[in-house]
Amino acid sequence: MNVKITNQTNNTIDLQYNLDYRGQANPGYSGNLASYQYSVPGSFLILQKAFLSNGTIAYKCNRATVYDTRGVTAQYSSCGGGKVVLTLVDNVVLKAYDQVEIKWGDGETSIWNKGGALIFEHNYANVSNAPTVSITGLYAAGKPCAKGITANLPISFERPQLNAIQMSSVEMRGDGTIRLIYLGVAGIPTQIQFSSDGTNFAAHGTRSSGGTQPYDIKGQNTAQVYKVRLSSEDLCAGSTLTQPLSTMTLSGTSTDGANNLKWNQYPDAAQFEGYDLLRDGNVIKSFTSLGETSYTDSDVECGTFTEYQIVAKLKNATSTSAPVGLRVETGSAKPLAGGSVSVLDASSIAIKADVPGAGPNTTFQLSIERAEAGSTLFKKIITLYNQSEYIDDAAKTSELSYCYRMSYENSCGQKVPASEPICTILLSKNLTTLNWTGENPILGGTEGYTVVQTGSSGNSEDIPVQKSTSYTVKLNNQSDLEYNFLIKATSQDGDFESLSNIVNYRRNAGVFVPDAFTPNGDGFNDILEAKSEQLQSFKFSVMNRWGVVVFHSDDIAKGWDGTVDGTNAPVGYYFYKMTFVDDINQTVEKSGTFMLLR
Repeated sequence: MNVKITNQTNNTIDLQYNLDYRGQANPGYSGNLASYQYSVPGSFLILQKAFLSNGTIAYKCNRATVYDTRGVTAQYSSCGGGKVVLTLVDNVVLKAYDQVEIKWGDGETSIWNKGGALIFEHNYANVSNAPTVSITGLYAAGKPCAKGITANLPISFERPQLNAIQMSSVEMRGDGTIRLIYLGVAGIPTQIQFSSDGTNFAAHGTRSSGGTQPYDIKGQNTAQVYKVRLSSEDLCAGSTLTQPLSTMTLSGTSTDGANNLKWNQYPDAAQFEGYDLLRDGNVIKSFTSLGETSYTDSDVECGTFTEYQIVAKLKNATSTSAPVGLRVETGSAKPLAGGSVSVLDASSIAIKADVPGAGPNTTFQLSIERAEAGSTLFKKIITLYNQSEYIDDAAKTSELSYCYRMSYENSCGQKVPASEPICTILLSKNLTTLNWTGENPILGGTEGYTVVQTGSSGNSEDIPVQKSTSYTVKLNNQSDLEYNFLIKATSQDGDFESLSNIVNYRRNAGVFVPDAFTPNGDGFNDILEAKSEQLQSFKFSVMNRWGVVVFHSDDIAKGWDGTVDGTNAPVGYYFYKMTFVDDINQTVEKSGTFMLLR
């Protein structure tokens, strides 16, 4: 819809245009133009404002008629064999043209004249190839514009399956809107029908779009059960009715610190598979019996506001009720439902609590106290508001075990006393034995402990040890050279987990003996000691230059003080010899020399 603009005024030095002048006193102008693209058809008055070389301004008007050139929209249905029914869509584009030329792609042509029937039938003799129908809008002879853009419509001889049009969900919303989700087939009119008595259905609207479609029926009663179904008919006179879906209703009351809920029994037992009861969007209880239509939720706290919905699970769809909100005004506060402490790194501990009734519509205060393990002196470290997780980053997790107590206050101001202490797991090693603290890291107790062994190669192994608080490392010649160990505890219901600090273990680390020592009583380097970890047995002997043994020890923690029978040994070189059994049961002999200095 392009208009070419040609100036016919002489002696102009500048030109401006208003491309849709409607007689207003001060129209807006565009700069000098050679052409303009109109987005819609119509009759437009173009106003030219010309600035002349003699200093005057001249105005001139000209009318331009813009013809629609957009393609005509059509839909079709394949009715089996070679029969095709094509329908022109009656819209503003079609109304603009005087005729429409339909080329069927097999050499035959049909013409639609303005005011004529919109439905055409055509029979293809050859269905082995998929033809393309070309549809072009035409203008009557004598008009400046002859035709519009040609629209192409590929034809498939596969007949659409009406049974593919099905509902997947129906939901009654809080404002009384029934939201329906269904799968449509493009070009197939689908009528949405609903009934308030379960028998008499009324049409609410019709859609012809394909794919997943939402549809709303507004202004209904959330406490009433409705039935919804789809009625579809293709251009080949085929029709179908879907199985109706029923809406769900839910009601509730709050008494004695609990919420009592009731819902309607789903009317079609053949479709029914179960119910899901949702609290604040999460499933809290599932039911498999059609007749189970009530539930008492006691896992709520005084002062909390909770929203519930009931979902009927059907064979191929779901039906969801409108939400029902309840506030608990009475009842006593319940103890914490769970909690744990877990080491995150060398200085951080994660504390978690399961506060009864906690949710997006509740308020509470959670207080956390801390003490070092073995101490009865607990000090408050934080009060959280509507939060149930906290990271304590002022700890030394590889040196100490920390114990925590938690208490909370609910929306009604009711306070729950501090919980029993829960303590972090402190892991340590003694040669080849791992030991850890046994204080409970999880409220309500643990299922047991697991040793998590991770090698330097990246391979990890979980070793269950039940309730034991020690473990002997078991390695061999094929083991990695280095391992990290940590202890994992889990709650009996599996909802909570606690991890210890990490201990590093090097396999067959060897024994170190210094090459000199100075037993002069100054407190520095006065004892000759062999240093190692993870040895199962150890023998160490020191000889003088003549091979006489001047010291012997079977304890790696016991070294030589530089005396022989209570007398200082002479300064000079000495020899040592040792025999030890390492952590993989290898017997190793090692010898060397060192200098005694004073």
